[in-house]
Amino acid sequence: MGQEASAVRAPSRRRRRWFTLKNKRRLPVWLAWLLARLVGWYGWTFRVRYDDPDGWLQSQSPWPVVVPVWHNRFFFLAAVAPKALLKRATVLISASRDGEYISTLIRFFHVDVVRGSSSRGGMQAMRAMLQKLKDGQLMVVTVDGPRGPRYTVHPGIVALASLGKVGVLPAAVNAENCWQLKSWDGTQIPKPFSKVTLKLGKPFFLDDGEAREAGVEKIRQALLAITDDSGASPVRKALSAP
Repeated sequence: MGQEASAVRAPSRRRRRWFTLKNKRRLPVWLAWLLARLVGWYGWTFRVRYDDPDGWLQSQSPWPVVVPVWHNRFFFLAAVAPKALLKRATVLISASRDGEYISTLIRFFHVDVVRGSSSRGGMQAMRAMLQKLKDGQLMVVTVDGPRGPRYTVHPGIVALASLGKVGVLPAAVNAENCWQLKSWDGTQIPKPFSKVTLKLGKPFFLDDGEAREAGVEKIRQALLAITDDSGASPVRKALSAP
């Protein structure tokens, strides 16, 4: 009886709580800063080149433009794009928790952010993006995000370019050697010291009255034409993204 009573009175051991993002809605600023610095430092190992056959980086005509990119190449876009261009860019990020993490991180690259997607805050995001274009900002949109399927184009970018009466400038980040994760989008991480190319397509305008499906296919084909996956090496499942 005495042993049972002492066992009841004995304080229970507190479990050690490790830091985790599982139940955190926001990414801590200190962690976002650290990750941004790591991405920036990692990007310094790349041999970056620009493939811009139409000379858009020099002329920047037409401006402003909407820039469609694939979701699996977005993460290192800020590490290879010209810094002067990033300061005039705004990126559409989903309103999800993962989107909250990314938006906190990407602001450390001096890039503005609009939050929203087709399933959450779409109309508000569209109005905000149109205003950014009116203010002379470049709008970057991951056209197959946030859920895919990979290498498809969601129609929101067609509406944005048409309503804003701006051109479309396809862009892709192609790595000579990169790891490709087993996520839905096949996220690509360039290997250290590999050649990484920011390839720009020919700017174009969508025709007035053009059907939404036709606009979607036009943007998709323009992106596929500048996409190069030949350097991708799938990683083992143990290293893949969730």
